[in-house]
Amino acid sequence: MKPSVLIFILSGSILLLFGNGYSLNLNDQLDKFSLTNYSFPFVKKKRNDHIKFDSHCKIPVSYSLMKCNCPCEFIDTLNQNPISTPKPNITSNNCCDFIDEMREYMISLLRHLTIGNKINCDITITCNPKLLSAFYLHRGIKPVWVTEDGLNSTSEILINTIIEATHEGLDPETYHQKDILNLVSDIKLRIMSHTPEPAILAELDLLLTDAFFSYGFHLSEGMVDPYSNKLNWYIKKPKKKLGEIFQTLLFDDQMEGFIHALQPHHSGYLRLKQALLKYQKIKKSGGWHEVSAGKKLRKGDYGIRISTLRSRLIISNDLTASTHSHHDCFDEVLEDGVRRFQARHGLKVDGIVGSKTLLALNVPVEDRIRQIKLNMERWRWLPQELGKCYLMVNTADFKLNVIENEQSIKSIKAIVGKMKRRTPVFSRKITYLELNPYWNIPQKIALNDILPCIKKDPGYLTDHNIRVFENWEENSRELNPESINWAATSKKDFVYKLRQDPAISNALGQIKFVFPNEFSIYLHDTPARKLFNMTRRPLVPVVSALKNPWNLPLIFYKIIQNGVSKN
Repeated sequence: MKPSVLIFILSGSILLLFGNGYSLNLNDQLDKFSLTNYSFPFVKKKRNDHIKFDSHCKIPVSYSLMKCNCPCEFIDTLNQNPISTPKPNITSNNCCDFIDEMREYMISLLRHLTIGNKINCDITITCNPKLLSAFYLHRGIKPVWVTEDGLNSTSEILINTIIEATHEGLDPETYHQKDILNLVSDIKLRIMSHTPEPAILAELDLLLTDAFFSYGFHLSEGMVDPYSNKLNWYIKKPKKKLGEIFQTLLFDDQMEGFIHALQPHHSGYLRLKQALLKYQKIKKSGGWHEVSAGKKLRKGDYGIRISTLRSRLIISNDLTASTHSHHDCFDEVLEDGVRRFQARHGLKVDGIVGSKTLLALNVPVEDRIRQIKLNMERWRWLPQELGKCYLMVNTADFKLNVIENEQSIKSIKAIVGKMKRRTPVFSRKITYLELNPYWNIPQKIALNDILPCIKKDPGYLTDHNIRVFENWEENSRELNPESINWAATSKKDFVYKLRQDPAISNALGQIKFVFPNEFSIYLHDTPARKLFNMTRRPLVPVVSALKNPWNLPLIFYKIIQNGVSKN
């Protein structure tokens, strides 16, 4: 083989390797997409404009991905059969020529969003360009937010909504706030001098429409796709038809209802929204000082640390400022404030500032704001309608809540999965309950938890009323545990089915509520009562144990009868 040919082949292989490496790197960055990273900087491409745009045009910058289903025919129509604009009506001396010129600019900008059916990565568009093009094609490339005289009243509502996006835990700059406000200022100056620019108005109209769609997607469905980041999330959410909602709001002149129509209406989301405003005000006022490390603080103590603690609790509204209290004295009023703080943060409520309470007190307000935003995002992943009656297990708070008409009518302590084997987030309908149930031990638990116990203690199975079956087939043969060489049995060799008989010691207790699912998860009783005294209650194999589950059958019956149980 000639040296030149060999060099050519090697060069091609190296290029292919780097190409694959870039693809993998791109996927990695998309997998790491988070609330603090809204866009991915693609390589810039040269444009091929046939209209000369303003030198300060805000549209050519970068591109951010947003999943959206939209037929490619819309883009083909725009690229291959451009809409022809009406000829200017010069004789009537009206504004038809100005509007038509604006439409020409909009058509050119929309065409540059795509090259064939490929997205032009040199354009700043947060939502999907196909959706944007389809929307304007549907309305004949007519402007939405601007007229010859500048902005209409609808645009002012949207701009104010964007400015106040922080109230929803969203970043206004994601929705072109700076660029939009700069264009608005420019347009107002030009109108004052009677020299409105169709190109600038066209650019502003596209940015505002893109801001509406991207804001709408983020508000109604979330900024992050929960299925793309291995978040252990398995709740299907119906997609909103944002284009139809937009058209309805415009037609009915009801843009004021934009936020109400798209934001989650769950009480949990609305409470977080209120909390966000509270903590944003605290941040603006300077936050709170850290309580310095030292010995435990309790009622009767004195010192500067007590004064700092009192100030800290007053700022977070866990304590009311009182002129009767000595600031450096840990009195009964301060103890009540500490208890209130501990209850809010899922800590042991004892009124004593130990290491865990001190750690929670010293979390910066900025971190609390980020936590609130993250949880508002999770609420956006849930379906808008969960039903009038349903159960919700809050795995972070270790509680099951019975919800009726958006109000929690009962709260029960729960035990959930360990950090290494977290309980997945999913939604199913409860179908029946079992009294004195058998426990068919899931294979993963049998391998990771039971098998090591058997190897340490050959009598473990007998002591815990656990039977061994040949396999998981329906009529599989029961085996004598003593006939199996457990010491030589590895995880690969373990094909047996383990079943624990009903008893007081059964891991499922005396009652089990079943909602069929692929994770082998259910709600049940547990004999391990002492675990409910713990503040944190992660445990395997008891993945969904409830304290006092006998309080639930009547509630479950009501929910099953209504047919609306979701969790």
